[in-house]
Amino acid sequence: MLKQLMISKKIEQRKAVLAELEEQERGLETRAEQIEAALAEAQTDEELAAVEEEVNKIEAEKEELKQKKASLEAEIAELEGELEQLNSKAPTNTNKERNDKKMTEKRAKQEYFTREVEDFYNELRTRLQARANGQVLPPGEAGAELIIPDIVVNRIRERIGDYTTLYPLVDKITAGGRVKLILDVDTGEATWVEQRAAIPEEDDSRLTAVEFDGFKVGRIVYIDNSLLEDSVINLDDYLTKRIARSIAKALDKAILLGEGSTNKQPEGIIPQIPAENQVSASAEYEALIPLLGMIDTGEDATGEIVCVVHRQTYYSKLANLTLHVDAAGKDVVVLPNLQQPNFLGLRVVFSNYMPKDKLLFGVFDKYTLVEREGTRIDMSGHYKFREDQTAVRGIGRYDGKPVMPKAFVLVDLVDETGE
Repeated sequence: MLKQLMISKKIEQRKAVLAELEEQERGLETRAEQIEAALAEAQTDEELAAVEEEVNKIEAEKEELKQKKASLEAEIAELEGELEQLNSKAPTNTNKERNDKKMTEKRAKQEYFTREVEDFYNELRTRLQARANGQVLPPGEAGAELIIPDIVVNRIRERIGDYTTLYPLVDKITAGGRVKLILDVDTGEATWVEQRAAIPEEDDSRLTAVEFDGFKVGRIVYIDNSLLEDSVINLDDYLTKRIARSIAKALDKAILLGEGSTNKQPEGIIPQIPAENQVSASAEYEALIPLLGMIDTGEDATGEIVCVVHRQTYYSKLANLTLHVDAAGKDVVVLPNLQQPNFLGLRVVFSNYMPKDKLLFGVFDKYTLVEREGTRIDMSGHYKFREDQTAVRGIGRYDGKPVMPKAFVLVDLVDETGE
């Protein structure tokens, strides 16, 4: 116990020194601003030489502070690891579980916050601070935009799944480049031949080739300037969460209602459903169940049928007490599962982009979403002076299409009178 207290005291002392170094860094930033003003006013060679000398001093001090901070941070991390190791030897299971969880979280953070990620956010912070100080990079200047490291892109993709309901259901393809992409989306059966014979090529006319473009989707995210002084962890959480959430909403809407290439969007499922797969029916199981037979996925019998519905429509039209007759001929009242909504065992997925009083049944892996590589963050040119906020822009490139529109059925729910 005494050793843990001693280590805790050391950590506290070193964090205090680290705070002093950070305060010195802020002082250097203030001096740098003053030097910029002096540089603008310098007229003679002597004045320029004096400014240059001061700039060199500031740069040297910055480098020295950077090395001291790196050494202190490494020492603090080592002490914290030693303290966690001592705490993990505590006798109670509760402490062990807690420490195991902390160690797992710490390992996950260490694996994510690599040097590449930290360099990216440090550069982003530097540019945001420059923008907040009124310094704007000229258009087209090298480095005016930042390419997100792959590990951050993957984190945004994972977080997109946290905020969407339809994105996880569709077939996703990641492709490089910005040219149009033509994919064979057929899942045809393989050909049997003698073991030494060549596999015959398919007739091109029998293939279903779909052309995909790459339309840009983006969101301007405002970052309060106080966050620029915060940790890389908090800046990453704030930025990736907001970019992922905004792109997620745009993708879910496009998957359902996208207006196609004319409006620089993916093609949505609902606009592409054939007329014969758009029907009206009453909100009764006996009227809705036969409509599932209209779903046509060709020769491919795999794929889960999912029901997509607006939340209000589900609770007002489907989630009610229903009387069934079991195998023994007895009436059985079935209560809806409000925690895990379903339609007679079929998964129900909510989407507020779904028109009310309509149901969409379908095999959603028959919708292909192409995600282009090169998600990026750049300076948006927007700065909200009154709110003391700086703006960045998160941008992705996607296209998508229902490659088999007959795999979906749109149902307009009407009452028994047909209204």
